[in-house]
Amino acid sequence: MLGKRITAAVLVVAFVLAGSAVGWAEDYVLPSLREIYKDYFHIGGAVSVASWAPKTLVSHRDIILGQLSSVTAENAMKPDYLQPREGAFNFREPDNLVAFAKEHGMVVRGHTLVWHAQTADWFFRDKDGRLIYEKETVTEEDRQLVISRLEAHIEAVMTHYGDDVYCWDVVNEAVSDDAAYILRPESPWMRTIGEEFIRIAFRKAHEVNPNIKLFYNDYNAVAPYKRGRIHKLLADLLAEGVPVHGIGIQGHWGIDSPTLTEIEESIKMYAELGLEIHITELDIGIGNYTEEEQAERYRQVFELFKKYSDVITNVTLWGLADDASWRGDDNPLLFGRDHEPKPAFWAIVDTSRPWYVNKAEHTGAVIFKDAEGRLLGTLKPGEYQAADLDFPMSQAAKIEMATSYIMTLASGGTAADRWHFIDSGDFDGAHWAEKAEVISITTLPQENIAAGKPVEANHLAERAYRAVDGSVDTSWAPRETPPYWLMVDLEQPYLLYRWVCKLHGTGPLARIPESPFNAADFKLQVSDDGVNWTDVDAVEGNTASTTSRDLDLIQARYVRLYVTRPSNVEINQNLVVYELELYGLPVE
Repeated sequence: MLGKRITAAVLVVAFVLAGSAVGWAEDYVLPSLREIYKDYFHIGGAVSVASWAPKTLVSHRDIILGQLSSVTAENAMKPDYLQPREGAFNFREPDNLVAFAKEHGMVVRGHTLVWHAQTADWFFRDKDGRLIYEKETVTEEDRQLVISRLEAHIEAVMTHYGDDVYCWDVVNEAVSDDAAYILRPESPWMRTIGEEFIRIAFRKAHEVNPNIKLFYNDYNAVAPYKRGRIHKLLADLLAEGVPVHGIGIQGHWGIDSPTLTEIEESIKMYAELGLEIHITELDIGIGNYTEEEQAERYRQVFELFKKYSDVITNVTLWGLADDASWRGDDNPLLFGRDHEPKPAFWAIVDTSRPWYVNKAEHTGAVIFKDAEGRLLGTLKPGEYQAADLDFPMSQAAKIEMATSYIMTLASGGTAADRWHFIDSGDFDGAHWAEKAEVISITTLPQENIAAGKPVEANHLAERAYRAVDGSVDTSWAPRETPPYWLMVDLEQPYLLYRWVCKLHGTGPLARIPESPFNAADFKLQVSDDGVNWTDVDAVEGNTASTTSRDLDLIQARYVRLYVTRPSNVEINQNLVVYELELYGLPVE
């Protein structure tokens, strides 16, 4: 715990990196994504109501009511559930979902009318009970039988739900992953009806209810290997006057794939066809990354969705919390298994700020606890008169600080003594209660102060600037004999609280979290004159592609990265540094 006494003109603090666990204010209310995004697009979620599945409509009710403006039946509106036997419809559970949505002012996405999977075999059996697609010859009589069943299913389902389901994924995942085909040849719809099944389905759906928006839905719809064929399919359908109104882009993504560029290019491609866009099945698996990196990925994609909210009108998460996700082992959703919001949730509350700032703004930046660990009070960012606090600070024995915040205690006006706290730990409340008149809580700046600053290096000096140019597409990569050093002139004294080093594995051709070609042993050095150096942090045996470390606000004008072992591969002496980032406060 740091509490340093300084005068108003000087600031000396310490900082603990992202991840400190801070409790919630007792009067805390979770912000609503439904309200936050109401002027952009619907926020939706896949809800489980099927008789054989977890009933998230009940178990996750608070999340649904608090966050969503749109719901989708995860399984209960798929063909095999709605009509497991010909003419025997099972509407009870999905009807409950529709009634719930109507009661609470939500819209319902219908998913899905036609799919090669989760469709009962009876759709494809001939009058003698044989599977038509296994026969040597599919007769016209067989074909017409399957068409009639397809159309009858669409008519019955869409008539039943009428305008209560505002859009339907009419056809799901029909495009092949094999570049040799447009449509997947193994689909029973293709093998019985032929490629015409898509046109038949859309035309029938529009005939039954012209008020309803009709979507084609697919996975990997932003992947370069597949999106061109999806685009061609949709362009051909539109050219023939087939009533396709939108595309559903499934977002079963990872933290490192697809790229934001691929997503944006795809949005533009589909929008140019005049189609409305829904992100229909969004979940971002955590893989080998951290919750903080998952949060940043969610922030980036929602920032992109907002940019194109003129064409994106619905973003539906495929699930609500990690305990009921089809990708449960990958923890891909906004809420954890305990139904508490994860950093990913806080990241999209306001995409212009880091997740931890959003969280602190709502839940509190500083928690005060007594000697037994009981909560005394919580303060959000802002300025407070100590005498007006609604809890006795004198009883505080510990504080918990949110990431990237600093608490300042002042004894009086602008020229008075001030004490600064930036990490969690013991806190002598009785001592500080006698001194503090004003309490202020503010964020530390998040600007990379090394970006664009003068640099020198002992090897390949003419390219050293690439390590501070703000781009992970360029690197400083000396291939001499170590040690290697890179020196940054910050041009004025700073108090450093964090440094980040992005190494070989962060490159544009192979963004991976771990690599033996990342620098193994290196350290950070500081200097006031650029001549005399002091070690302030050291990393040994590293394999991580990105190293992010906190500092106990170290004063320096010059900073040097000093690498003694440039990789874990002993025969490889090459070093690759894509970016050296420094964060701090100007001493002035």
